[in-house]
Amino acid sequence: MVVRTVTVDWDGYEVRHPGVFTLLNTLPRAEARRAFSKVMEEKAARIEMLRCVLKAQGLDLASTDAGIQDLNDWFLANVEADPDNPGQLPPEWYSVVHDVALFLGEVIIERCPGLGWTLYTGGKKNVSYQHHVLVGFSKVPNPKYNLDLDRRVAAYGHQILATRGSVARYGHVTVRGVEIDVDAAVARQPDREIEKHAFWQWVKLAESQA
Repeated sequence: MVVRTVTVDWDGYEVRHPGVFTLLNTLPRAEARRAFSKVMEEKAARIEMLRCVLKAQGLDLASTDAGIQDLNDWFLANVEADPDNPGQLPPEWYSVVHDVALFLGEVIIERCPGLGWTLYTGGKKNVSYQHHVLVGFSKVPNPKYNLDLDRRVAAYGHQILATRGSVARYGHVTVRGVEIDVDAAVARQPDREIEKHAFWQWVKLAESQA
């Protein structure tokens, strides 16, 4: 079921404020822990915000497979680009990304009680360093394996925008003395069809790895 609206009704929706003003992976550990605690403390309220914005569109937020697919359909149909920053989402949609990620994480934990949220500190080079992630997977070879749902949902949003012609511009970079036109390189990549069941597939994959 794809729900298409002209615009999302944001009445009553409060955009999340993370409480930090720099990248999480650059924060001192104590500040990163405070940011993580804030996410956990606000988790229920953020999921309720998501529930309210969906209700305004006539949808129920449900943890069933069908409910997860309805959420995916809604996100796919309605996510918007920032008019001033091609390829990026506006603040309210990054806030929704966060809310969706928390909801999916809670669904996964409900189905797989051995999993849980943690502040990832397994290595500074890891893209999820000092982010809130799901851990506890027992059926994976890597003991540091984690599921960063915020990153996945955001990347999914960016992919959707790209299919609609909103693509970030990176210009030129120099690698080992060779100048590379990043935008031209990206343009040469074959178009990828957007996965229409991403949220459900992530949940199922987590279940199989728990």
